Amino acid sequence: MPVIPKPKLPRRGRPTGRFTQFRRLDRLREVLESHPSGLALDQIAGMLHVTTRSVRRYLAELERVTQLESVPTSPGGAHLWRIKPSERGRALLLRRTQAYGLLATRRIFDMMRGSAFFDELQLVTRQLLLLAQRPAARAGVRGEIRSDQRLEDRLLYLPPPPHNYAQRGEELDGLFQAVADLRATTFRYRPKRDAAVERITLHPFALVLHRGAIHSIGRVARGPERSVNHAPDARSLPRPALNGNGDGLGVFVFDRMHDLTILEEHFTLPESFHVEEFLEGEFGIASSPRKTRVLIEFDAKIADEIRARKVHPTQRLATAPDGRVRLSMTVAHLDEVRRWILGFGPSARVLEPGELIEDVRESLRATLERY
Repeated sequence: MPVIPKPKLPRRGRPTGRFTQFRRLDRLREVLESHPSGLALDQIAGMLHVTTRSVRRYLAELERVTQLESVPTSPGGAHLWRIKPSERGRALLLRRTQAYGLLATRRIFDMMRGSAFFDELQLVTRQLLLLAQRPAARAGVRGEIRSDQRLEDRLLYLPPPPHNYAQRGEELDGLFQAVADLRATTFRYRPKRDAAVERITLHPFALVLHRGAIHSIGRVARGPERSVNHAPDARSLPRPALNGNGDGLGVFVFDRMHDLTILEEHFTLPESFHVEEFLEGEFGIASSPRKTRVLIEFDAKIADEIRARKVHPTQRLATAPDGRVRLSMTVAHLDEVRRWILGFGPSARVLEPGELIEDVRESLRATLERY
């Protein structure tokens, strides 16, 4: 007789993986939030697919950040565990229109898929969907959106295709936690494909999600055998105003970070740090303190397209009588500007600076040689 395989059932006990425990704590909070009257240990164990011993450990961990209480069901009887009423999540009242607006942006964090952070956002998304799909209390009211029109599938913001970090969920959570808690991290980093791998200790100040990739802006820490002191290829940004000790700020791409570890060391976020200073609009995140004025002229046939977009915070526009448009801005990313200009073909011409003019010419020459 053929052997009938045993069905795969959820395994009880302590799960493997560093951040699996973190997700279980989130799930425990969710379970307790949805049962305000409380749950017995065996009920929680069944919902989380763990033993009651593990439940006790999770409750102890959760109690570090949330006030819990054990309520007796009867004299000498079992106790029910619950979150204290004063600690339960505050309700945020949303109208259906507001729910649809938030749902339209739900793909922004797809690059975080695989992390506990993403799972938390998915929980909110499901709650927003329930709100959006709930039948209207009063039909025909002006301004009320009907729930049977599936607007959540027809109102969307489409971000750039995300990089796939699904297999690096624990490291994503680690980097997010380090930024949130102001804790140092260490990781191996390869600045470029043909560059040597370096061990870097970083004080991560901020996370920036740009063009489907994750970037961290932070200060490279000094210390013997702990980090690099200066890494030009790692896009080091010396900012004396921020770092009086001479350390440099850098922009690090998560794709090139490996073996990321959170350290116990905490750091202080400089009051003079403002992430907006690093944002270059269409051209990404600043990788150099050097700023260059750029002047570009566009043909009249694409003038409307240029006027309709703000590609950089410093951009200024001027229109000639014949319809041509000149755009000026002060940027750090000349390479990104060159790629952007080449996308307009013969409809764009660089007027300043000379180095960018030569870069465009060289790119066009190299392209022509391939044909």
